[in-house]
Amino acid sequence: MRLALTLLIITTTRAQPQLWRDLKERNERFARKPIRPTRQTRGQARITPRKPQLPHLQYRKHELDYASHHAYVDFEHKLLYCAIPKVACTEFFRLFHRMADSKKKCATVGQCATQMTERQRNRWKGDPHFRPDKPILNKVATPEEATHAMNDKNFTKFVFFRDPAERLLSAYLDKFEHGSRYRVGYGLRIFKDPKMNFSGFVERIERVNKRRSNPDGLHPHTNPHWRPQRFMCNLEKFLPLYTFVGSFTHLREHTELMLRQANLWEEFGARGWPLKAPGGSGKVPARGPTGSMFQKNTAWHADGTSSKTEQYYTPELLARVRKAYAMDYEMLESINALGSEPTTGAAWAASLNAKQKLWHFDRGFYDEALKPPESKCPEKPYSC
Repeated sequence: MRLALTLLIITTTRAQPQLWRDLKERNERFARKPIRPTRQTRGQARITPRKPQLPHLQYRKHELDYASHHAYVDFEHKLLYCAIPKVACTEFFRLFHRMADSKKKCATVGQCATQMTERQRNRWKGDPHFRPDKPILNKVATPEEATHAMNDKNFTKFVFFRDPAERLLSAYLDKFEHGSRYRVGYGLRIFKDPKMNFSGFVERIERVNKRRSNPDGLHPHTNPHWRPQRFMCNLEKFLPLYTFVGSFTHLREHTELMLRQANLWEEFGARGWPLKAPGGSGKVPARGPTGSMFQKNTAWHADGTSSKTEQYYTPELLARVRKAYAMDYEMLESINALGSEPTTGAAWAASLNAKQKLWHFDRGFYDEALKPPESKCPEKPYSC
């Protein structure tokens, strides 16, 4: 048997001697042939990293309703903004009203001069929070139009983030410690505790709670002023589509970069912004010097949080707040949102389905298209 197999191999090899030699010579030539660099790799080789593939995300009606008055849009200037309370949202609201007011045309310049009073021309400088003509996304757009705007590469979609611990202190100083400037302070109005101090406030937001009517804990229906930033405007789902992410720490510089990117700086950001703060009621300021946007903080409810951090935070209290807002820190660190340079939300797209956790609290947030594979958790498909 062994002899027969040997004879078969020899016969097969002799039957195709030229073929074996040709293959051997071709392989040897290929091994000796130098690899010529292409035009892109000539000299030092450069590897261009792939851009993350952004998903096409759909805005559903209940998500649009949840975004409520926190998502602003200007279709003419192709600008979409996610407003996060205690992150300079008042000035950005004014920006949108200034852009909207600039579209109101008169038949003639003379007619505008006679019809528009000084108060009307300066209306955008006043308190924007209760204006009935706010260009909020769920009022001026259908779910289909909102979906188009979110996925349109020609839109500048921007959001500014703030360190969660600093933002929480800002909310406390504004709504609790300085609550006398409101009709009823938030301590009494929300927590039924008019003497609540900061450590007591932290203890209340640390509590585990999933009831919408209960003000304790941190969840998608917590008061917006200290609600986790991750939950605002459905950012947990839509952050990858935001083309500009700025930091509150570098508010003025990042705002100018954003408006220049949208070709709006010279017209709406470089001049005309009051440098004198309005009165305590947020009324339109009197005549005075003007400058660029955020040249000076003129928000009537500014609280000077940055200079009071050490006064209110002990190392132990700061650690507790960081733990409570772990969901925010995870998101902000993943895209380097608090750095000195602005960024985008694209990095959040990696494993987006596994990061969709809002529906752990409320099934209304659950998106079947982003559901984690059931094979990873077949026994508990809605808790993995």
